[in-house]
Amino acid sequence: MRKTLLFISILLIFLFFNQSIFSQNKYAYIKGIITDENNKGLELVNIGVINIDEPVGATTNEKGEFSFKVPANKELEIAISYIGYATKLYKMKLKEKETKTINFSLVKSQTSLESIEIREEASRMEGITRIKTQWAKNVIGPTSQIEGLIKTFEGVSSNNELSSQYSVRGGNYDENLIYVNDIEIFRPFLIRSGQQEGLSFINSDMVGDILFSSGGFDAKYGDKLSSVLDIKYRKPQSFAGNASISLLGGSIHLEGLIGKKITYQIGYRNKTNKYILGSLDTKGSYYPVFNDLQLYLTYDVNEKLEVSFLGNIADNKYQFIPRTRETTFGSIYETLKLKIYFDGEELDRFSSAFGALQFTYKPSKDINLKLITSLFGTDEKETYDIQGQYWLYESSQESQQDTSSFDRGIGTYIEHARNRLQAQIYNIEHKGMRFYENGNLSWGLKYQFEQIKDKMNEWKMIDSAGTPLGTVPDIPGEENPQNPPMLQNIYKSINDVSSSRFAAFIQRQWTIEKEKSLLYFNIGARGQYWTFNKEVLFSPRASVSVKPKWKNDWLFRFATGIYSQSPFFREYRNEKGDINNKILSQKSLHFVLSSDYNFKMFSRSFKFLASAYYKYLWDLIPYTIDNVRIRYSAQNNAVGFARGIDLRLFGEFIKGIDSWITMSLMQTKEDIKGDNYGYIPRPTDQLFNINVSFQDYIPSMPFLRVYLNFNFGTGYPYEIPNYSGERRRMPSYMRSDIAFTFKIKDEESLWAKKNFMKYIKKIWLNIEWFNIFGNQNTISYMWIADYSWKYYSVPNYLTPSQVNLKLSFEF
Repeated sequence: MRKTLLFISILLIFLFFNQSIFSQNKYAYIKGIITDENNKGLELVNIGVINIDEPVGATTNEKGEFSFKVPANKELEIAISYIGYATKLYKMKLKEKETKTINFSLVKSQTSLESIEIREEASRMEGITRIKTQWAKNVIGPTSQIEGLIKTFEGVSSNNELSSQYSVRGGNYDENLIYVNDIEIFRPFLIRSGQQEGLSFINSDMVGDILFSSGGFDAKYGDKLSSVLDIKYRKPQSFAGNASISLLGGSIHLEGLIGKKITYQIGYRNKTNKYILGSLDTKGSYYPVFNDLQLYLTYDVNEKLEVSFLGNIADNKYQFIPRTRETTFGSIYETLKLKIYFDGEELDRFSSAFGALQFTYKPSKDINLKLITSLFGTDEKETYDIQGQYWLYESSQESQQDTSSFDRGIGTYIEHARNRLQAQIYNIEHKGMRFYENGNLSWGLKYQFEQIKDKMNEWKMIDSAGTPLGTVPDIPGEENPQNPPMLQNIYKSINDVSSSRFAAFIQRQWTIEKEKSLLYFNIGARGQYWTFNKEVLFSPRASVSVKPKWKNDWLFRFATGIYSQSPFFREYRNEKGDINNKILSQKSLHFVLSSDYNFKMFSRSFKFLASAYYKYLWDLIPYTIDNVRIRYSAQNNAVGFARGIDLRLFGEFIKGIDSWITMSLMQTKEDIKGDNYGYIPRPTDQLFNINVSFQDYIPSMPFLRVYLNFNFGTGYPYEIPNYSGERRRMPSYMRSDIAFTFKIKDEESLWAKKNFMKYIKKIWLNIEWFNIFGNQNTISYMWIADYSWKYYSVPNYLTPSQVNLKLSFEF
């Protein structure tokens, strides 16, 4: 295996330098002036070439002037776009060193820019899914964020509507990269359940571009095993804003220009799950309050230099005072009921601050240089003292009255925690890109310093079903001198870890146009070093895309490479709090074969995508998942694999609006050394998953739209206590949400033209019906023992059917 990897690495390096040395640059030039209908120059108009692998272009100055360099001797498709004006497309072919002057007058548009189809050939060649930002506004569910949209795509699975986290092609939640403006984003470390989880970092109101890859991604992206979500916040071109309020919280967002050189975006979000959590089996007082404030500024120093700042402050509080719980479970042959009476409370707080400063310098039309510095700090506290007195019994189904026929167990347990984690992560990074006629060369260097302080103090006391049969206390929780209380799951530790990481990448991509096909190549490599374990890693990656010049629009892509995930704090600390300073990176070798086909059906545009993949995994760190909490063993003692097929049919099932259907088949297993069980399913092994995202409208009722999301996935494996090698499966997850959106006002509404409502562009009312079929989905299990020490898995159910109201404004 190692000789094979060495051979592949040498071959990739040879091809890389071979293409870099012999590339030739042939350019032409385009310049001109863009004006409005009154012949006045328009500032900040976007003009660029959209049918080449690395789109190039420019933005007009205050006089409407522009100029930029383009490839020569090639058919070019020029797009000129500006918010509020109709987009223009222009085709041309220029000779080497030729200068072409084009002057355009734009007219105001009466239709949305999204109705204009602009093919994203660059991202298609790279195997990246480019997602329309408008789709994020139509996500239905308790977590109606961009991550909720990602869950609807092929290869992505989730069994928890309360969480924004997701699994991709057999990986866990920690294996997904998220970037905002080229900066890697971190999430809280101590989150145990979806109930505690607040707002994700990404503010969908501020987003201008969304890219997603479910595997086989390029070397320019970082060191995780599964996926990449690449977000770019937009640069405003005029003043705009929006606001919303619902039973689950609210938000407000403003954007605009200050003078001619400064742009701003500011967004505030508030979220509360109180309404949702009140429907769970565990009744009590829920006080979840999640707040988030973000600011994005850009300053154009001159035509070559731009400075931007991105800041975020998040404060998430979760207080819970449980009272009772009543759960019915079992089968038609044996129906059991668990009742619990609680004392105590839980109080958690997750506070974080983030700041990033970015310098973008363009010394020439074909060179782009970036310097990025960022700081992330988090202070997380988890405290609870909860006593539960429970009664487990068999419920009689012979009458309508709920009578108990057989007691199975009674007792008391106490759970205690005083956990705190503080972390500071500093980054400084340089990225660069050099454009050529047939592609580009990109590179990057990064230094990261981490300081993590962690204090863990957890234990659980049980005084209950361990009581021998015949000496059962008369009162639940009464002390039995023959069976005194026992402390279990005692975890105490104090850790203070500081370390540095160094990373670098280089990659070359280019296209070759043949008589019968268009070829795209990408070859690159990443290297990294971590001072904590002194590990040096080298990760070569490559992909090739072929677009035959057939009558039908097909594209085929093959990608391979080594992906290494250097452990972060949770991976090298085991559940007892012990640190393993000899931990190694988890590694995988990817093989991804994919194709996509653009075609017409019902005289409308459609796309079909299919992917097959195999991932060999080694130096794995085994883990278990409870709700969204991942507990690692902190040992590299497993090997494994993931393999599967992903399918997606996307298009205008209803004229003018996008819908899609995705289906995934997947298997992932691991072999833990020394357990004598061989290959067993990994905790994220979901055999089948299907998702339908559908939009509809009634032509005679243009003010009404309907959005439907349906998801079905087979159950994840889970472990039985004290039987680490045996894993069973949860029931399948099935959920369907629907939203009815009523347009109350738009810019054409006559009734609002002569009053204060004229300042509001649009008003929408959403009626959202969550879990319309009322499915009882299981997220985890609570384990209860009866008098004979027989364990019962009591399901922790997710949310039932509920209705939410949301009012949205655009101005």
